[in-house]
Amino acid sequence: MREHIPKRHLDFENPIQAKAFDNTKDRIHGVQVNDPFVASSSVWGTTRNPASDIPRVGLKSQQFEKQIAAQVAQEMAALDEQKERLR
Repeated sequence: MREHIPKRHLDFENPIQAKAFDNTKDRIHGVQVNDPFVASSSVWGTTRNPASDIPRVGLKSQQFEKQIAAQVAQEMAALDEQKERLR
């Protein structure tokens, strides 16, 4: 497709013959595609994300929070019992 064109000094009147030339615009910019433009921003966030199924809090943190909640409940029960005694 690309072929060397021999240099011709100051012979602008006579065209080059028997040579097949390629389209420079297509070679440089690529072949033009006339498909309609569709923005992909309308597609973002419409599919299901498998990362949503990953638990945000681990088992260790859940057990620690249960221990804290049990300790707080025990302390609140002790305070309520103390208030009842004072009455």
